[in-house]
Amino acid sequence: MLSQQASSRKDPDNEREVFRSAGSAILSWAWFVVALIVLVDLAVQGRDHIAAVAAVAVLAITGVVYSCAWRPKIVADTSGITVINPVRDHQVPWAAVIKVDVVNAVRVHCAPGPGAARGKILYSWAVQSSPRSARKAALRREVNDQPRPRLSPRPRSMQPPPGAVPRYGEIPEPARDALNRSSAEFTAGRLAERAQHAHQAAALAAGPPAAGGRTVTSPAGTGDGQAVTDGQTAADGQPAANGQPAGPGPDGNPAAAGLSAGGGQPVAGAQPVTAAGPPVAQGLPTAQGLPVAQWAWLSIAAMIVPLAVLLIVLLA
Repeated sequence: MLSQQASSRKDPDNEREVFRSAGSAILSWAWFVVALIVLVDLAVQGRDHIAAVAAVAVLAITGVVYSCAWRPKIVADTSGITVINPVRDHQVPWAAVIKVDVVNAVRVHCAPGPGAARGKILYSWAVQSSPRSARKAALRREVNDQPRPRLSPRPRSMQPPPGAVPRYGEIPEPARDALNRSSAEFTAGRLAERAQHAHQAAALAAGPPAAGGRTVTSPAGTGDGQAVTDGQTAADGQPAANGQPAGPGPDGNPAAAGLSAGGGQPVAGAQPVTAAGPPVAQGLPTAQGLPVAQWAWLSIAAMIVPLAVLLIVLLA
């Protein structure tokens, strides 16, 4: 039997996923290697003003490449989605994610905050979709959806059932679906799937509301002091529904839920009527579920400082 930690690793929704452009990562590493070689060469051979300008220019370009190509990414974990752009980071809890789609780039639609008419739409700098990639993905879907002729058609009785393990040489359905989509479409689909699962888990954790949305506690003297929900009967056999009397009191008047018979004052041990709030799955942000944005000062400094030094060196 697997432990809780080992079993949680098999759930993809518990893993930390990072989405970024493969081309940007390759370009960044290539430039980092070139910049290192150039800086080492200038440090060994360069001793004049031109070498200083070239070194500062290489550092300035490296800062721009780091901020605009290497740093942007989308991180999904158990807490929510983090959209990392060149100069700002946006942290969106799963409860505040309404929708994830692709329009030239992956977009995260956030629920509106208190007093706001509409929520924010966050654009990801990391995963973008060009018209060319969208056309190529549509062409792959069209080609793969076309039926392929077989030399000996398989009888209907021999067709594999849905969800069966593919045979040798056959591509599984999830892999085929991933190949038919572009990188941006795959990222948006995966994020939307995790958001839906997080909303469902939050709704299950909150528990289903009682019938009618209220919970009534029987007062002392009407039964055993246990909660009587709408549609149930009290201990004396009288129904307690929608705040109706739970049973007659000693003076012959009906005793309302949570009140003593006759006097109308709360009885010791009685609890007030509570109403269940909206589930988290509706996407309404709570006090801990609002998107948070912060400036990436390190990334800003990596671009501004070398450019300022380059300007000073050029004017010197």
